[in-house]
Amino acid sequence: MGAVIRRNVPQVIVTIIIVLMVLFYFFYISSDVKTAFNTGDKALTDWVIVITAMAAIVGGIDILRYHVNQSRKKEPKQFFFSGIVIVMEIIMVAFAVYALSSGIAITTQANFQWLYTYIFAPSDAAMYSILVFYIASASYRAFRVRNPPALLLLIVAILIMLGNTSLGEMIWSGFLPIRDWIMSVPNTAAFRPITMGLGFGIIILGLRLLLGKETTWMGRRE
Repeated sequence: MGAVIRRNVPQVIVTIIIVLMVLFYFFYISSDVKTAFNTGDKALTDWVIVITAMAAIVGGIDILRYHVNQSRKKEPKQFFFSGIVIVMEIIMVAFAVYALSSGIAITTQANFQWLYTYIFAPSDAAMYSILVFYIASASYRAFRVRNPPALLLLIVAILIMLGNTSLGEMIWSGFLPIRDWIMSVPNTAAFRPITMGLGFGIIILGLRLLLGKETTWMGRRE
């Protein structure tokens, strides 16, 4: 009985919500129904925020548990980094709880804001800087001229880079108009089929949810 409930009740709830959302969004019945739909839509949005917050809490607990297990192994290469993650997460949570108990917004609490501004933000920027070198190495491998399409990709990439940098403006002022034309005409034309495919994919996913064919969101395979 419990397995039947776990299998069917979530599917029924999702089906009802999808049908009601599509029905009330695309078809006008009356002003009262429209008002009720807007109220329900806002309630669902609020619930999404609550569920997202709970998922973030679960994710934080899972990260803490993972690094605690890693630190217990006492591996020289991982022990130091896991210790930093554990200490920083405990400190951030402690300051957040202190802010909530004091009636202060978490983002404006002085210690929390200092840690975010002077530790998290620079570390995040450093990670993106390291990622730039990785992208540069990947670009070097991708821009090897093996065939005509690869040559075209290389030429377009050079024009875009010269149009986005001050060096290109110093060399020739025409790189900027060329970059704008590439981004607004060929790039837009290539991006539209991708957007259309994304839309069709969302429709197909909705139909699979309605028909009960998509079950991975419930944590099980078909």
